[in-house]
Amino acid sequence: MVYIRCTLADFVEMPRILKVLWFLVVGSGWIAGSFYILTKTLPWVMGGFVLLLRPLDKLLAKLLDRGLETGESYFSRETGEVSFAVSGGKKLTAPFEEFDAYVERVIEAGGIFYRLMFVHRYTGAQFSQTSLSRVEPVKEEVMALWDMLQRYMDVSQPLPDVPRLEPFRHLDPVTREYDEEIGQNPRYWRDLNLEEWKTREGLEVLRRQREYPWDSRVCKLTPQLGRISMEEYRQKRPDGSWPI
Repeated sequence: MVYIRCTLADFVEMPRILKVLWFLVVGSGWIAGSFYILTKTLPWVMGGFVLLLRPLDKLLAKLLDRGLETGESYFSRETGEVSFAVSGGKKLTAPFEEFDAYVERVIEAGGIFYRLMFVHRYTGAQFSQTSLSRVEPVKEEVMALWDMLQRYMDVSQPLPDVPRLEPFRHLDPVTREYDEEIGQNPRYWRDLNLEEWKTREGLEVLRRQREYPWDSRVCKLTPQLGRISMEEYRQKRPDGSWPI
């Protein structure tokens, strides 16, 4: 039997091409072996990790719920209030009438865009990072969004006829009565052929929206600044509210 012994000196004196080949072979074998070991041991490792975390399930779920609740913002048609998340885990919750809306111009690399911004009249707090305040390429989209929100918060009017609200129209008494009077299809938006709608009714809706004289509309929420003193306003704030 013949033994071949390779010393470090022999490796140093080895031609460069052989060194490269040696590293490729050894490296490929190491990677393949690592993947093989990983696939065999990963289920056991993950199972053990899950077992370690199982006693903490309730705590983690509670922390997750608390985080989601802290960052939640909403427009409540039932209470007439708007709530925005602020720093420190607090919320600014106030009647819808206390918020003024503005069109915010956003300058980005692709050009100039627009977004709906809410300002609380008594505190000056500004809010624009909401799911409703996405950046739009044209100002008319922002105007239409603010008009929709005003109609949504006005309980004397039916809910706006938009896809997001269609499954819940029957739950609102005013909307249900209105839909019965006009014969509203309860599944109009859900059964709609969207591609066909875009080439017909959608184009007409877009045209009317862009040509509508939005600047001539008067906001129904007349500013009430000064109606009550700041001290009175602070006393009306619920416990745990964002300090003013």
